[in-house]
Amino acid sequence: MSHPSVHPAGPPLPPNRRVQSRSRSSIVEAPEERVTLDPVRDPREATGFEAGATVPTTRRGRYLEALRVAAGILVTIAAALACVWGMLRYTRTSPRFSVRTIEVQGGSRRSPEDIAHLGGIAKGQNIFTADLEAAKVGILTDPWIEQASVRRKLPSTIAVEVVEREAAALVAVGPDLYLSTRQGELFKKPEPGDPYDLPIVTGTRSDDIVNDRAGAVAMIKKALDLAFDYEHVGAAKFLPVQEVHVEDDGALVLSVGKDAVALRLGKGPYRQTLEQASRVLGELAARHAQASVVFLDNEAHPERVVVRMR
Repeated sequence: MSHPSVHPAGPPLPPNRRVQSRSRSSIVEAPEERVTLDPVRDPREATGFEAGATVPTTRRGRYLEALRVAAGILVTIAAALACVWGMLRYTRTSPRFSVRTIEVQGGSRRSPEDIAHLGGIAKGQNIFTADLEAAKVGILTDPWIEQASVRRKLPSTIAVEVVEREAAALVAVGPDLYLSTRQGELFKKPEPGDPYDLPIVTGTRSDDIVNDRAGAVAMIKKALDLAFDYEHVGAAKFLPVQEVHVEDDGALVLSVGKDAVALRLGKGPYRQTLEQASRVLGELAARHAQASVVFLDNEAHPERVVVRMR
């Protein structure tokens, strides 16, 4: 039996490159990749809050928080109101604030007691409950009082200051007689105790007061201006003013001296006319002559003076 021939030993065959050795494991290195994993996000980041911010509460939480704030405000208001009420009660009931002194200044025709009575001001009343405006209105009901002010001086004094009117003349309005201020304001009828030794203005009618009070007051003031200007001329020393009469056309007649010498002065201006009248009266007095009327109202020839003797 024939056996396969065996080749004699010789040099080893070169390895087959197409066949890799199974004993070697093939390691393939993948390129390095960086994978960034998203961290777990804080709920605050999802709502736009930064680190350290308070996580928003729920709707119910917000409602409870608002209630707590409102309750705090109400408690504060209640405490403040309680303090105010306590203070008001104290100031209106404490004897410390009872009126003990009533100071009245500026009154000469009315006593301090009369003025306090007009204002309804009395000792013992609470200084805070006293109605000062009503007191002022009451005081001003007296025609002699032109202005009044009433104020508190804590703890227990009410101070009253008044400005009284000054009577400058008596004004006849129709059959009635009134006291007038220097500005021509009629403020009361004369009564016992009122001044009476005053110049008298006549010629004002009731219709003048009713239909044009401002015009009537202006005319009375014009008459008083004339009377007071006459007081500065020489003749006034021995022939004082007695009366100023207003003519229907607005001309003025000044009566002076106890014999009531009438100076017809026209419608003015009166400064030079009064100086002229004073010279004429001085000459008449030097002659011991008595005049009844002196005419100084010649508008065409103001330098001419006509005298009517008694």
